[in-house]
Amino acid sequence: MRRAITTIVGITAMICLVRAQADVTVLAVRLGATDVPALAKFYETAFGLKEIDHVGQPPTEIIMRYGATVAAAKAGSSPEFLVARREPGATGDSIPHAIFHVSELGATVAAAKAAGATIKSGPASVAIGGMPIKVATLLDPDGNVLELMELPKGVGHLRHP
Repeated sequence: MRRAITTIVGITAMICLVRAQADVTVLAVRLGATDVPALAKFYETAFGLKEIDHVGQPPTEIIMRYGATVAAAKAGSSPEFLVARREPGATGDSIPHAIFHVSELGATVAAAKAAGATIKSGPASVAIGGMPIKVATLLDPDGNVLELMELPKGVGHLRHP
């Protein structure tokens, strides 16, 4: 009987611990800028992000989100892009970067280049999760690394074995 009670208490504790774990999603991506308004304009032109808020005047940070209009972006729930002032002399780090899921890699690369991005690598096709993924890596006008991924038609996320 004691062993059964101990087992039940242990199982109950495990269930409580499992339920205590919170849901986690991407909230935002922060990118450094030497000229915050200019870099925000790049993200609007190249990727369709809209300014939903800003900090300071002139802005030291511009908060952006996807939406057909500014009102739709403010009401939306997509992750935010925070374009924040980078201190003079700070260097860009290639590890933290934004990854965009795009429907047409070629068109997106062309739009980003026209808006001021430079190609770092690709476009190329790589296998991720057993799927062929088209990938390109760009640098925005302030040197932030951007990774663009075109998944196969009908696939909404990367599969991980």
